[in-house]
Amino acid sequence: MASTATPEAERLADELVKRLGERPISPRKLAVELAGQDAPPALIGAFDAALSRTAAAGETDSLDEALWRQAPTDEELAHARHATYPALQDAMREALSDTLTREQAAQRLGVTPQAISKRITSGGLVALRRGRVNRLPAWQFHEDRELPGLKQLIATYPGGALSLTRWATSPSPDLDGATPAQILARRGGVARVLETAEALTPSAW
Repeated sequence: MASTATPEAERLADELVKRLGERPISPRKLAVELAGQDAPPALIGAFDAALSRTAAAGETDSLDEALWRQAPTDEELAHARHATYPALQDAMREALSDTLTREQAAQRLGVTPQAISKRITSGGLVALRRGRVNRLPAWQFHEDRELPGLKQLIATYPGGALSLTRWATSPSPDLDGATPAQILARRGGVARVLETAEALTPSAW
């Protein structure tokens, strides 16, 4: 007997069809598409909602309602996720407004565009995807070089390129109101920024 698709599964299927069409696709190709930095927020949200329902179905522990109050319903969780989409899209637009192309970054650093691609792949730089084009957030550069400690920061920070860009360019109370990018550009600032980023990781809780 065929199983009945949940609303989350139907929504995910619709988003996948929009992006990939009805053509057959291998599991590996599907994984690449879902994990791509240019995956639209609607697809990410649909996939997250489907996974959340699956996780909830297998969850045996229950929260203490006297402490946490009643758990949110699936509909309430879906509404909360949907409400975050405009904010995510706004954040991406803002981040993309101050970026360099691969060629611009190469010219600034005095290297080839291929070298920039290698640094992105190796974790030396982060890039935001716009379609099939990499855009490099400008905060990563100071004068004609990468910021000191940038690769260590990328490895330490517990988030992706967009989240890191917002964090690195936002004033931090832990850094006396300066942004992490500003502190990295200062003498002796690397250790301070890495310590602040490390405090955000699960291991620090």
